[in-house]
Amino acid sequence: MPRFHPRARKRSRDFPFSRILRQRFILYFDNRSSLAVPPEADFYRWLWQALKPHCRRVHISLMLFDEEQARSYNRDYRGKDYATNVLSFESGYDHTDTLQGDLIICPQVVLREAAEQGKTPTAHFAHLAIHGALHLLGYDHLNDSDAEIMEALEIRTMAQLGFANPYEIHE
Repeated sequence: MPRFHPRARKRSRDFPFSRILRQRFILYFDNRSSLAVPPEADFYRWLWQALKPHCRRVHISLMLFDEEQARSYNRDYRGKDYATNVLSFESGYDHTDTLQGDLIICPQVVLREAAEQGKTPTAHFAHLAIHGALHLLGYDHLNDSDAEIMEALEIRTMAQLGFANPYEIHE
């Protein structure tokens, strides 16, 4: 005889948390890279962990581009003629107080940096997604005091997700 009556068990559809979360955070994910990257669900979790303490609603796009396309965006929008790991385009908040913006991540650069820094690719993708999300919120690292604030938020968010401090040197 079953321990619980089958009708006594709650089904996942009885819990609206996933539906509510999907209403609060909409991620438009577009992988145009030729490389294997972490799944969309991982990026969703990493980004939401960084954004949820700061905003109630979020609509952002995350595009993964190969080096050539990432380089052209970096050149056109920042005047720097090289592919970078992450680019953030903050659109601000709309009339419903929803944060909007775009992120571009270049997997080739991320994987190269992860190998150079002795990090796992997954941890480095998570760190750069969080880093980009904080830029969408207006955080920056142009001076030392702003960099310290942003790095502290990154370290805390990474720890909440079970990752090591991304600024510790790995050898």
